[in-house]
This record gives sequence, structure tokens and C-alpha cells, in this order.
Amino acid sequence: MPNPTSPLLLETIRLVDGQAPLLHRHQTRVDRSRQRYYGKSPAFKLSQVLAEMDLPTHGVHKLRLLYRVGLESYEVQPYSIRPVGSLRVVEANDLQYSRKYADRSSIEAAFARRKDCDDIIMVQHQHVTDSSYANLALYDGDRWYTPAWPLLRGTRREELITSGILHPTVIRLKDLPHFEHIRLVNSMMEWEEGPTVRITAVLGL
Repeated sequence: MPNPTSPLLLETIRLVDGQAPLLHRHQTRVDRSRQRYYGKSPAFKLSQVLAEMDLPTHGVHKLRLLYRVGLESYEVQPYSIRPVGSLRVVEANDLQYSRKYADRSSIEAAFARRKDCDDIIMVQHQHVTDSSYANLALYDGDRWYTPAWPLLRGTRREELITSGILHPTVIRLKDLPHFEHIRLVNSMMEWEEGPTVRITAVLGL
């Protein structure tokens, strides 16, 4: 039986002219999360859920699904990329976000410590993980790498690893000065669209 106290889960999907290009990867993550909390509950097929919605057919939109065993609620909003020009390193040793939970209060608390920076780099036990809303890609002048152990394995990150653009590796805080740029990566942004920050704009190193 499903646990009535199981957390509310979230899935954020990029819609482009009414289509969801990464839907198969979102489905994989939803399946894993529901298996974790609800075992062999009836299938929750995103393609069927989206087919029953009246979705916008032009432009880029963010579709937010809140679900447990099944869909609880959803909302659709036009999407634009938030500029990020600086990042602050924030220690987040006890923060856990291995599933995409609707409750982001712990991440929001870390984000509140950014001071005068636009976003944060969360570090756990001296290892680089994620920003407040995206996975990280780091460029050393030759290749793009991504932390092997992020807080959350994002769908865009998985797609970029599969295509050979991103290379997972262990990245420690002391390694950051060896990179040239950091790019924010998430499902709502194409690879080339992700805000990219010079390593000199990372504070707290």
C-alpha cells in the first residue's frame, strides 16, 4: 500500500510548440521515484497525462506536474531563461534531494546565502554538486565535465552524457580553479542556452 505520508513529487517539463522533447527521460525519472515510494502502483504514463491537457502549441513553456501515485495538479507558464553572471560557493553537507521533491525549502535556504551573487554552487564534503536549480558543466579548455555525484540527476544532464557532450567525473572544490567556465544545465534550457559563467565570477573559493 502507498504510504500516505510519502512526499509530493515534482516533474518540470520543457514544452516547445506543445511537444516535450525529453519526455522519455522524464518518464524514466518518474518511474524510479514512484517505484521508491509506491512500489507496484498502476503506471503513470506522462504521454497519456499530457495528451489529456490543453497545452499551448506555440512557444516555450514550463509544465510543472505535482504527483504522488497519480497527478495531483499541474500548471503551465511561459518560460524565459534567468540571467546568471556570478555564483557563490555554499556548503550544503546535509542537504538531500535525490528525488525531485516539490518541497525545495532546503535548497531555498542554501540559495538565500548567495549574498550579492546570482546563484550558488552547492558543495558537499568538499565535492561540487549542483546550483540551486540546475546541474553543472565545467569546461577546462578542451572538454566539458559534470560532477559525477550531483544532488539530482537531471534529464538534460543524462541526455548530454549519452550524446558524449558531458563527461562525468569527481570534481572537488579545490579543482574549480583549474576550469575556465561553468555552465548551468537543466531540462528547460537547450545546451547552448545555459547561462555560462567564467570561473573568476565564482566567489567563495
